[in-house]
Amino acid sequence: MRSLLRAGCLSISLCAAQMASAQLSVTVTVTGTVAQPGTHVLDGTPRLADAVKAAQVDPDAYALGASWSQRLLILPQRRMQAGLLYELEVIRQRAAAAGDDTMAATSRSLKDWLQSMPPTGRRLVHALDPAQLVVSDPDNFPLDDGDQLNYPKRPVDVRVVGAVTHACMLPHVGLKAAREYLAECRPSSAADPELLYVIQPDGQVSELGIALWNLSPPMTLAPGSIIYVPLDRRVVGPVTDEVFNHELADYLATQPVSDTEVPK
Repeated sequence: MRSLLRAGCLSISLCAAQMASAQLSVTVTVTGTVAQPGTHVLDGTPRLADAVKAAQVDPDAYALGASWSQRLLILPQRRMQAGLLYELEVIRQRAAAAGDDTMAATSRSLKDWLQSMPPTGRRLVHALDPAQLVVSDPDNFPLDDGDQLNYPKRPVDVRVVGAVTHACMLPHVGLKAAREYLAECRPSSAADPELLYVIQPDGQVSELGIALWNLSPPMTLAPGSIIYVPLDRRVVGPVTDEVFNHELADYLATQPVSDTEVPK
């Protein structure tokens, strides 16, 4: 009996070892400005630098706008999107009932645009620059099976969306402050007069004060940034939570750098 147990345990141990060995590889997809785009099977416990090396990221790739997507983040982002869509519909209905045509139209346009943005699973990290990943272990995170990396071309525009007369794609100008772009893409009467949100290409979100009493220092933008002009908190406050505008900016940050159309 003992010999049979030993044999059974040995068999189970061997099977477990074989299964563990079979699972010691990760499939990662890398797209964009790379020499070897597509799916790569990486052995062992690979990290970001291993995927970058396998794909041979082009030196001219726009590393600041690179994105890393993971499946496990898709569900929470989908929930965030659903909540924002619900709140935008409530805002639209309330504005329409109150005769606020501008707010109703703006919230409807934002809802339609947001609905066209599927959750990406983008994980925001400090850096995806290939050179930095090699030398900085804290930035070189381990990969999960099914992860995706994208290294886009350098964009030339800045997008201005939200409570504006017409959403815009404007040429990026070096050292031009965020609020200066509003001279070419003016806020509408639905806009919050005191705040602005900047989403940089790496997904970092900043809230800027633009009124005289809370004026923030000038912030310059990188190519591919988004300026989100928030809906007026005094109007939407009764039907949304206080972080609605910030959460909308956070959701925009999950979207990769793109040259897709802005909402009309």
